[in-house]
Formats: sequence, C-alpha cells, structure tokens
Amino acid sequence: MPPGIGQAVQRTRSKKMSQQKNIAADNACKAARIRPNLFSFRPPDGGVVYLLDTSDGLALVDTGFLRHRNSITRAMTSLDLDPRRISIGFVSHFHADHVGGMGWWRKRFGFPVAAHETAVQAMAKPDLIATGAFMPYAGLNEQFAKCAVDITLRGGETIIRGGIRFRIIYAPGHCVSSIHILVSDMIFVGDTIFANGGIGWTDVHWGSNPEDYVETLDRLRKFIGCLALPAHGDPFVLSDRVISKAVKTAAFHIPFEHGMGCPRPPSRYQNRRRRIG
Repeated sequence: MPPGIGQAVQRTRSKKMSQQKNIAADNACKAARIRPNLFSFRPPDGGVVYLLDTSDGLALVDTGFLRHRNSITRAMTSLDLDPRRISIGFVSHFHADHVGGMGWWRKRFGFPVAAHETAVQAMAKPDLIATGAFMPYAGLNEQFAKCAVDITLRGGETIIRGGIRFRIIYAPGHCVSSIHILVSDMIFVGDTIFANGGIGWTDVHWGSNPEDYVETLDRLRKFIGCLALPAHGDPFVLSDRVISKAVKTAAFHIPFEHGMGCPRPPSRYQNRRRRIG
C-alpha cells in the first residue's frame, strides 16, 4: 500500500465510526411529559433541557451540548412541540453541557435569550475552560456556539410569558452565573442540587464559591415542597433532608476554599461559619 493511503483509510474509518456514534446518540434522546404543559428532554449525556408550554409560546430552559441539537429538536416534534414557537430561552448557567447550543437555537428559531449578567461575556466569547467545554479529565472537548444575551438578569426579576410568571433568583455557588427560576410550585435549579442531595462540581475557573453555595442552598428551604427541576437527573420534591445533605457537602469545602483558588467571600459573609457550625 503506497505511503499515506493507510492513514487516509484510517481517517475515513474513524470519521465513519464518529458519524455512527453521533447517530446513536441522536436516537437516544429521551422525551417526557412531566406535567400537562412541562416537558423534559434528556440526551445520552450533558444536561436536561426543559420546555414549558404557555399561551404565548414555549419557554426553553437550557439546550444541552451543541452536538445534541438535532436529536433534541426531533424529540420535541415527536411530542408535537414546534421549536419555532419558542418565545424565550433561559440560561441556568453558562456551562457547555447546558447551553453550549443556545447560540445555535437562538439563531435558528429567533427567540430572545435571558441570562445572568455574569454570563453575558462568557456566552458571547466563550472560554472553553471557563464554560467547561474543554475538560480533559472528564473527557470533554466540546464546541460552544457564541450567543448574545438579549435579557440581562441580576436576580429579583419577574418575566411573564402567556400569563405564567418566571421569578428569577440569583443562585451563585456552583457557578458565578447560576440562577434558579421559580414558576408557581416548580423551581428550575440548574446544577445547584440533585435528587440524591448531591451538588454540582466546584471549580475556580467558573467562579465557584463554597460559602456562596451554602447560602444559596439555605435559601432553597423557602421552597420546600416545590418540585425541583435539576439540570441533571430526575425531578424531585425539595425537602429539608435533601437540602441539608447538600449543605453539608458544600460546607465541607469552605476550609479549603482559598487553597482551591476560590475567591474570598464578601464581608457580609464573614460570620457564616458560625451559622453553618
């Protein structure tokens, strides 16, 4: 075999295997109706995508990895949900496994994107490490579609779509840009807390802060009994037991926070260790 031919054949085989893998991944997206007007979409990896159907279009919460865009749109249409009806897209936080595809969705379907002010630059000019798109230790090397933010949030806002109120709650800890979205007795919690009481990864590159995390988790106690919609895993009812377990895990990191490179907490948090105790 002439020099170079073997390498070309190998590249062709690798490309074909990659295409087959992507097709398999597309077929694996799971769609579910959680409530009459609430739907979830779970690709084989990455975050959960949510759609809330309102009389004024669909409200989208996150989009997952960019590479899952086709499988998710197909899953939506399988439930008679037209992506062209999306009237707003919410960013739970700027990580690639949750909003790496938001820029593509915004451009394709023409809806405004709402995100915390600390996510604006990260979405427009994504840093692959800060957004978690490139994480060799986790086997991630993802693309992140640039995305403009049309509605800048700080926390405390209420956005109304089709008579449904979306209350925005700033929720730093896991990520500096994290928000929670309260809708009636449901709350979208991103990577803050999961059904087993677990918490999202913390890393200085995306602005994690254990003390902020504890405060954010403590604030969730006001919503005990609400249906929590996490960005990974199954929905669950918020309980004191689950929140306390998450607080314990987040608080464990506080003595090590500065060694981890996490920023020092603002002065208003200086006595929090006594409260955690």
